[in-house]
Amino acid sequence: MDYEQDYLTGLWNRQAMYAYYQSLEPGSRVHFMFLDLDNFKSVNDIYGHNEGDALLATVAGILRQCAPNAHSVRMGGDEFVLIFQEEISREELCEIAQRIIDRVESKEGAEHILTNISVSIGILYDEKVGKNLEETLLKSDMAMYHAKGNGKGRYVVFSDIADIVFGELEMEKKQQQALENREFEVRYLPIVMAQTPRLYMAQTYVVWNMADGRCREQEEFLPLFEKNGFIKELGNWVIEKVLQDISGSREKNLSMEKVGVRISRLQLLSGNLLSWLGKMLHDYRVKAEEIELEIEESDFTRGKEEMLPNIRALHQNGYKISIIGVGGDFASLRYWDMLPIDTLKFQGEYLEHALQSYKGRRIAKTLMAVGRELKMDIVAEGVTSREDSLFLIECGCNAMGGDFFSSPLRLEDFQSYVKANLRTEMHVVEFPFWTDYAAVDSTYSAVPLGRGVHLTEGISDNWGGVLFEGGEVKKNVLELPPELLASDSYTICMWIKPLELNGWTSVFYARYSNGYTSLVPCSIDRFSIYRVYQDDFVNDYHDIQVRMIQRNKWSFLCVSYDATSSIGRLYLNGRLASVTEEISRLPACRQILLGGDPFQQSFHGYVSGLIFCDSVMTEMEILNLYHDFCKDSGFAGEREEF
Repeated sequence: MDYEQDYLTGLWNRQAMYAYYQSLEPGSRVHFMFLDLDNFKSVNDIYGHNEGDALLATVAGILRQCAPNAHSVRMGGDEFVLIFQEEISREELCEIAQRIIDRVESKEGAEHILTNISVSIGILYDEKVGKNLEETLLKSDMAMYHAKGNGKGRYVVFSDIADIVFGELEMEKKQQQALENREFEVRYLPIVMAQTPRLYMAQTYVVWNMADGRCREQEEFLPLFEKNGFIKELGNWVIEKVLQDISGSREKNLSMEKVGVRISRLQLLSGNLLSWLGKMLHDYRVKAEEIELEIEESDFTRGKEEMLPNIRALHQNGYKISIIGVGGDFASLRYWDMLPIDTLKFQGEYLEHALQSYKGRRIAKTLMAVGRELKMDIVAEGVTSREDSLFLIECGCNAMGGDFFSSPLRLEDFQSYVKANLRTEMHVVEFPFWTDYAAVDSTYSAVPLGRGVHLTEGISDNWGGVLFEGGEVKKNVLELPPELLASDSYTICMWIKPLELNGWTSVFYARYSNGYTSLVPCSIDRFSIYRVYQDDFVNDYHDIQVRMIQRNKWSFLCVSYDATSSIGRLYLNGRLASVTEEISRLPACRQILLGGDPFQQSFHGYVSGLIFCDSVMTEMEILNLYHDFCKDSGFAGEREEF
């Protein structure tokens, strides 16, 4: 039979392949390989079509040499098919496929091309010849796309993925009906602050409770829905369901803090996204800041330029933006400085791999440090052990989620979990210093280091105090639990009565994994200073200064730090006295000392009314707190009026 040849490679063309298949005896056995060159478009774009044509001819030669007994076909473009009819084992087919992959990757005959070249292969083994060649090609094509979608430069045998393929076909047939029948269910994964049992946010997780009783996880169907376009319809339904749950929880006085909900690439490309979201928020009386829109890192691999204007517009309208799955392929990395990203959520699979080696841990830690420097929160997904959680705290992780804390829960179970295990409200810890060194609720307690620390009367009848006798470095101090500064944002307030004013002596000191903070009543420049120092940079001091407090007189000092804006504020006697911007965020508090630090001689004087808050108090709240102290019976200070 005189079959037609491809003009460029000399292989059979598509018409010849169809004619040959029709000549085969029905029911006989045949094997197919479907091959696709990876990055071929880049070769054409960079080196021109002549070089691209030469590469195709070279690949055709490799196919003939590696499979001399097969019929070689150029389907068109950079796609090829090999047809085997003789007796051959699966192992032999796989060996042939691997030889082709190795020779193509070595750029045999095209060594001058610097672009990475590989080939993805789908193998269909032991297939019966039927009436329709298209079904046979479709199976081998599906196997090839699985190879391409899982790293390229590899082969996949269709029988190994048949269950997955047929499962996807079944899901595609049932997806619309499943949405109409409310077979999809939104669950919530608790994301917990890294250093304190406080709810950071709820993250949505979608499951499919199929009519036949099977439950499919979102990892099984979301990639398919992304590919076939159904993800937009499902995504809109999920967002509306989340808004319903937020509104319903608020009516029951149950806070969900903030909810992270995935928004797909197709939704981001929608022209009416902003107006549709605005209408949904209005209908359910939910504020934009109550939800965080999560964008998959993989969405930045294609068509990303069209998404960027909508992302910026969403942020400008008050929506928080996060990148989820960071580490999958780091496709989002080049956009970290270009987009208004509030949070980076590192993929659990990436972290599991990275934390297994020294280099991997260093890379993960560096990437998280970069994110923090860009004023983004860092969230670790998929945390499964306490050891990993402790390391991630050292890396500067703000929050974590994973099986170590909880699996995704139905709304009622999520609310029960939060109520039993976590806090959602602003947390204030007060140390009255009357009969011991414990906080009011006894959750935290200070430990004296040295004999020159004594409980005594404080600023009022309601507050005791601590007398520090001073002394050598790190002597006669109180050590407090570092968990008091687990939150990146905080407010610290205390009454201070110095008996001596020694230059650079700290009354309060906190050591972090890469720096420290220190409250100094008296600097050599005759100021009272709150200093933030970061080890990573030479002489990277951030000082907030006020007029120096007086010896033998009670003064009320408060310092607040807003991690979102990187602004620190220092208050004296209830009044905002100084503001400093661009203060570095320090991760992982390791030690807190009251009455001294590891560098200078210890503080000599009194401290009373010590208060920690895990968020930023407003100016009015601090002023009211000062006035409340002044109204206490037995107030020992002098009220300052402004």
